[in-house]
Amino acid sequence: MNDTDLTTLISQVTRALRFSAIAATIAVILTGCGGGGTDRPASTAAADALVNPADTASKRSVAQAGTDNTAIVPRHTRFEGKTYRQWVTSFWQWVNTIDNGPFLPNPLLNCTRPISAGQSGNVWYWATPSSYFHALDVPNTPLTCDQSANVIPADTSILLATLDTFSSTLLPPGVYTPTTAAGEQAIANRFAERIQDLFVTIDNVPVTDVTAYRVATDQFTFTAALRWVFGIPEDIYGTDTAVADGYYLILKPLSAGSHTIHYGGRFHYLPGDFGSAAPPPDYLVDVTLLITVGP
Repeated sequence: MNDTDLTTLISQVTRALRFSAIAATIAVILTGCGGGGTDRPASTAAADALVNPADTASKRSVAQAGTDNTAIVPRHTRFEGKTYRQWVTSFWQWVNTIDNGPFLPNPLLNCTRPISAGQSGNVWYWATPSSYFHALDVPNTPLTCDQSANVIPADTSILLATLDTFSSTLLPPGVYTPTTAAGEQAIANRFAERIQDLFVTIDNVPVTDVTAYRVATDQFTFTAALRWVFGIPEDIYGTDTAVADGYYLILKPLSAGSHTIHYGGRFHYLPGDFGSAAPPPDYLVDVTLLITVGP
């Protein structure tokens, strides 16, 4: 199979997935007072109201048994000269410029792309494969992303994008594609609020208060690659605006050797989220990331 055939196949598969899926990734940002983003922690009251109290108590006892957030950059601390919001903006600008080629797919499509590809500087990015390319009426299975063969340099931090959302007027036309900046914010807010039961562990040690790491960006400008992961069938690319919202953790440099990062949660959809259609089942995310840090 030549390069042209592979590109055609990817386009066909992406088109089939898009038409069989409801685009849950077209999500959004929290709006602050008077509009725009806020760098304060997002309220999780709506999600907490849907959590079983017994489950909450159980999780609290596990957390108290052994937790450690010293491996995470504090949410409201500037790191390497940037705020969390600025790092998240940089992440989405980076991932959207990645050409979805046949041999190195965009990391939003699957996790086979080497974590080292296209990375530079003291902070590397990790993207979770997006629900945008998954039929939401089909159960999602746990995913193991084995990146252990790609050594991460010592003293390198990782921006871990867990459950998150992205909304842009550049997305293919559809009922969930915003047409204005305000629409980008409104759609994002709706679906980011649907994230529940978030968890993160690093080498089997749970991260506490993980919902405090919600980050909503301001509207930002980005340039989509020629073979943009969200626009392949329609040949959409170019420069436009977007908003992102979700849960992001900046991991401080880990010690040399092997590490396991396990994270996940779910999108719990409500009536009206997709118009008159009944909401799909919860979309579950369960990712185990295996990495190696160099000496």
